[in-house]
Amino acid sequence: MRIALIADLHGNRPATDALERDLTLKRPDKIYCLGDIVGKGPSSDYTFDWAMAHCDLVLGGNWDVFVGYKSFEPDHFYWEQLGEQRLNTLRELPLEKTITLSGRRIRLFHGRPTMAHLIHAQNPKEDILPLFTNADGEDCDVAGYADAHRQSLRSLDDKIFFNCGSVGNALGRPNCCYALLDGEETPDNAPFTIQMIQIPYDREQAVRDAQATPQVSRIDSFINEVKTGKYSR
Repeated sequence: MRIALIADLHGNRPATDALERDLTLKRPDKIYCLGDIVGKGPSSDYTFDWAMAHCDLVLGGNWDVFVGYKSFEPDHFYWEQLGEQRLNTLRELPLEKTITLSGRRIRLFHGRPTMAHLIHAQNPKEDILPLFTNADGEDCDVAGYADAHRQSLRSLDDKIFFNCGSVGNALGRPNCCYALLDGEETPDNAPFTIQMIQIPYDREQAVRDAQATPQVSRIDSFINEVKTGKYSR
């Protein structure tokens, strides 16, 4: 079983198109989206529709929830671009999912709003260990999340904590980033692989798209992040 974990498309159409081309080559059995399909970039309607059409699961991220409930100000652009039907869908997205692969219980979630604060892989161990407990109170072996926009993998005792990275707003090296899980559909211990994928995309076009939509709130920050891979807020 091969599962692609994608997240943080953030209205970036060129990055999403590059992702689709790469997924066509990798041919995963399932595509799970860990949230933040909207916000920040100028093409949230496109990335929303793409995720709903291509993903077997879409979880809600902090941007999805807050845009869906119209909690961010001033983000009228997203509300008008997405329309009420898409906003309703954003409000109804599940926040996490637990799967079993190669004998490992794997908790998948976006980050915020499931957790109160943004967590990075280098955070103290005591900050990370609670994230291996899912919403049903079950202890998991692996925790995979998004939100921080930076790919990472950390071993903690007998557990694995990883971030799949961001498709449309990656920090560090600003490529289109996602992860692949390979394992067997069995409760028994079996080979298990986490692969971090980084692919280039047309960032110049993403910048042009953003520059052509100056009415998007904080669009200058998005442009700078696409150009540099450095957080600018």
